[in-house]
Amino acid sequence: MIELSNIHPDRFYTDLVSNGVLIEEKVDGSNEDGDLNTFYGFEDAVYEAEEESYTLEAYGTAHIFKDGKIYMVTVHIESSEASGVNELEAGEIKDLINELINGEPHEGDADSFYESNAWAVAFK
Repeated sequence: MIELSNIHPDRFYTDLVSNGVLIEEKVDGSNEDGDLNTFYGFEDAVYEAEEESYTLEAYGTAHIFKDGKIYMVTVHIESSEASGVNELEAGEIKDLINELINGEPHEGDADSFYESNAWAVAFK
């Protein structure tokens, strides 16, 4: 992973959101019993965590594709401000794609994944 240090993370994140392709947003949460859960989509996560009596962690991650690169951005959930931006390297991109293929809604169906995620074809 390559940490981008000579940027303003929040402005860079704003540009990624405006001009890139959102791949995934996720944030972890826990409940009073100590159960852990991962929530997807920052806005949905806030609502769902509250409905399910989970407390979200302060920061989540967003994966965004832009200009042939995939970025992982650390985002403060409450303020939606970015605090760090990393560029994924080839092996990390492969791992991310495999995770997405094997998760919902594709459940291991690579053809279905690539049909609905044109950004990923370049990394096939």
